[in-house]
Order: sequence, then C-alpha cells, then structure tokens
Amino acid sequence: MRTVLFAFLMLINPFASAQHWAFSPAIEVTKIAGPGVFHHLDSSGRRSIAVSEATVAIAWEDNRSGNPAIYLARKKLHAKQFESEIKINVSPEAYEPSILAMDDNRFIVAWESDSKILARAVTATSMGPIITVSKTDGVQVSLARNRDKIYLVYSSMEKKYQQIWLQQLRLNGQKLEKINSCPLEKTIAKDHQFYPSITITGNILISAWEDRRPGHTVIMAAKSTLGTPCSFSDPQQVSDPPRQRSAAYGKGHGVARVTLAAFGKHVIAVWADKRDFREGYDIYSARYTGQNKSMFGANQKVQDSFGGIAQQWHASVAGNRAGQLIVFWDDNRDGDASITYSRPGEKGWSDDSVVSDENSLPHQTHPSVTLDEKGNAYLVWIDRKTKNGSTRLRYAEGKFMAE
Repeated sequence: MRTVLFAFLMLINPFASAQHWAFSPAIEVTKIAGPGVFHHLDSSGRRSIAVSEATVAIAWEDNRSGNPAIYLARKKLHAKQFESEIKINVSPEAYEPSILAMDDNRFIVAWESDSKILARAVTATSMGPIITVSKTDGVQVSLARNRDKIYLVYSSMEKKYQQIWLQQLRLNGQKLEKINSCPLEKTIAKDHQFYPSITITGNILISAWEDRRPGHTVIMAAKSTLGTPCSFSDPQQVSDPPRQRSAAYGKGHGVARVTLAAFGKHVIAVWADKRDFREGYDIYSARYTGQNKSMFGANQKVQDSFGGIAQQWHASVAGNRAGQLIVFWDDNRDGDASITYSRPGEKGWSDDSVVSDENSLPHQTHPSVTLDEKGNAYLVWIDRKTKNGSTRLRYAEGKFMAE
C-alpha cells in the first residue's frame, strides 16, 4: 500500500519524491526482543536519543526482567551496530527515561522511580552516582542544558494537583549536583499540569506543558532567563482556543504531549491536537515569537493534506544551531502505522515523507529524533508485528541533503 501511495503522490506532485534526508537501512538497538517483551520510548518531550561527540545513545524502558527498567545503548557513529546495553536504575521499577547529551561522550539520564525523579551521568567508561532530583514526588521529566548546567522540569503533586517544577543541576566530572528548584508558576495549580518539555535559545529558558486549567487540556508555556531561572513569566496558552464550546463534545478539543526544539535563533512547539474531532489527532506547531504579550504565534498544521482522515500521533521534533528543523510522528494514512516526517519550507510545511525500511514490521510508532550540527538526523522508533504485540527497537541515520 505504501508503494501505491508513493506512486499517487508522484502523479499529482513531481516534487513529492525530493528527499532532504537520505536514511540508512535500519538496525536493531537491542537483541532483547520477542514474545512478552515490550519496549517504551515515552520520554516527556520525546527525548529518548542524543548524540555527544562521536557517540549516539538511546535510553528506553522495557520489561525483560519482569519489571519495568531503564536501559541505555550506545554506538559510535561509524559503527555498524550498538554495543551491549547497560542497566541504568537499581530500584525494582523505573519508568519514562529522558536523555541529554553533554560534552566528551557523556550523557545524563533522568527517570521516574517510586514516584520520584532520579538522575545520573553516564560517561564513556562508567556511571556516576544516582541522585534524587525531585523535592517530593515527581513524574514525567524533561532535560535541557547550557554548558555544564542542566535544567530539568517535571510534574509534581502540590496539594490537590500536579504542577510543573524546575530543578537546576550542575555536572561536576561524573557527579550531578543540585543547585536550586522552584515551581514554574508562583501560585498553586488550579488543575493538573503534566508532560513538560524544556529548551534553551540564547539566554532564554522556555518550558511548555499540558494544562487542564480551562477544564480541558491546552498547551501552556512560560519563560525565564538563564541568569534568573526561577523567575518565570506568567504562563500563556500556546494551542489555539476552540472556536466554540459544545455540550456534545465537552469544553474543548484535546491536545497532548508537547515537545520543544531550538533551531537557529528560533524555538518551536509541536504537539498532537484533536481540534478536528472527526479526523482524530493531527500534528500542530507554533513558533516562539520572543514577545511578552504573545510568546507563541499562530498554530500551523504540520502534516500535509494527504493525512486526510488518518490519525497522527507521537510527535518528535529536533533542530540545531544551523537552523535545520525536522518533525517526526507515526501516521496511519496508508493503513499501517508508519514513521513520517516533514520540514518547514518557504510556504509552510513540506510534503510528508515516510522513512522506508524494508525490514520494519507493519506497526511503527513512537519516533524520537535528534540532529547534529551538520543537519544529520538520528532516529529511533518502536516496531511491532501486530498493533498490541511485543516490540523491538529500530534505529536509522538520515544524512542531510542540502538543496
């Protein structure tokens, strides 16, 4: 069916075949797969993959031991396969890891365990001590960095509702040290705030998250500066409000799982959006404006019109200092879930492309992507033979092709 769709696109649009990333054949991330094994790439902000110097690293959760645990696999960029994975957590159960690249082939991994946020550094030869990051309880962690300082956001229960908190850390060798922490909003949350994402552009720290304050879920954002990271602006809504309230369909459309990326001097927010309830979720975006009264601009649909009545889900976005930007998601427009991507063009978003992998299983979901400074893409996703069947992890590299 994918071949038929591709041929149809070529007939109506001869430029649909123009590929700006040429992807290598996919390889396995881990050999641990098979019946009853389930891998999860559920990082808040969709950050399950990172590149430091000449090393790419992937962090995930799976249940190979009978309990959910966190694993990390690394590969030199020139190598043909991943090294054997290492287990990150020591607690009985652990969930939803996020990974951040540092200098010198070092990485930070943060995760949830026993309703707390934990983190540790991983170097080329060893792992640093585990620290407890969250002040009380914590879930859904996301990371960003500025030199040796790490900015970590997570959702924490404050009285009645979940609220987004910031924790600042410093990496000293292979040890993480806590500096200061604060809620992103000065007042106690009026409804739940969850699944935050965080990024940095210049001297500005930006976080966005899902928020239930209007009685339905919206995307909210706030910003501060690196010099005063605990002085966040009042939160502003990023996702457009619904055109009208409907008794039949609740107070508003749903939105989910925002992710942020800096590219050049810009920042973009991307999320799954159900404003057209007849078509399921679509992928929407909004760009950071830098203005105080309106932090983010107009909402734009990312996928092309051929998405039609299909559902798009699990968006991941990556950018670099050179200004390249790419958005991935899984898309069922051709009957199976496929890893699909788009990039910004002169008149909005480009036509969509599918990452073709002849050895992939029919259901491909949960992509996570990062870009290096040359624009090359590093991509991981989940494969499964049946919709609810056991899983495996696939990885591919996309060489950036300048126009």
